[in-house]
Amino acid sequence: HEYTSFFWKDMVAGATAGGFGSLMTNGLDVIKTRLQTHPELYGNGSIVICAKILYQQGGWQIFLRGSTSRLLYKIPTNGVFFVFYEFFRRALHCRTQ
Repeated sequence: HEYTSFFWKDMVAGATAGGFGSLMTNGLDVIKTRLQTHPELYGNGSIVICAKILYQQGGWQIFLRGSTSRLLYKIPTNGVFFVFYEFFRRALHCRTQ
């Protein structure tokens, strides 16, 4: 019963952290992708110019493009990763500093 409690807490913590982190950095990922695929259209490497052009093209919503598929991937992945990480940390008796 004790491990089951840890299991769910670890999964929820990992999934929440992964989802939140991915959502908060999605805008930067959109900028990075645009600069990698079409640098000549988005400021030739300037993050600020690229962000301004993107905002003019689609408002703040453009920075959320692709977030649904990213979250569908990251939330379960981080949840499972965190469960295994914590399991092995406990099994190997690793101590946090």
